[in-house]
Amino acid sequence: MMKIFKSILLLVVLATVSSCDVDDDNTNFHYETLEISVATLPETFEYGEVYTIEFKYLKPTACHYYEGFDFQKTEKTEREIYAIGAVLEQEDCPTLTENNVGTASFDFEVRYHDTYTFKFYQGDNEAGEKQYLTIEVPVVVDSTRTTTIKKAETIKTSQYY
Repeated sequence: MMKIFKSILLLVVLATVSSCDVDDDNTNFHYETLEISVATLPETFEYGEVYTIEFKYLKPTACHYYEGFDFQKTEKTEREIYAIGAVLEQEDCPTLTENNVGTASFDFEVRYHDTYTFKFYQGDNEAGEKQYLTIEVPVVVDSTRTTTIKKAETIKTSQYY
C-alpha cells in the first residue's frame, strides 16, 4: 500500500514539475534609459567622505517606472550616470505632462584627490549623439585630518629612533 502511495505521489510531482513552462517569451516590459534633468552636488568634495547625490529624471509616459541607476567609469575620476526605467509594453500609455519628474539618489565615496567629473545622461540629440549634464566637483583635503595623520606618523617614527 505504501509503495502505491509513493508511486502516485511521485507521478503527481513529476506531472506538476513538467507542466511548468519556464520559457515564457511574452515579455511585457523592457528597460530604457530615462533623461536626467537636474543633479544636485556639493561645490566641493572632501577626500574620504561619502556624499548623497540627488538627481531628477523624466518619465515620458505613464508606462515608465524608475528601476534604479547605472554608471560607467570612463576615466579615473569621470563618471557617466544613467537613470534606468522599466517600460510596460501597452498600447494605451498616455504621455505625461504633469507629475512626470521623479527624484532618486545614490551614495558616492570620494577616493581620489583629483577633481571629479559627473556626466548625467540627458538623452540623444538629433544626430543620435548622447547629451550630458556635466558637473565638475573639486576635492579638498581637510587640514585637521592631515595634521592628525602627520602627528601620528611623527610619533610612530620617533619610537624607532
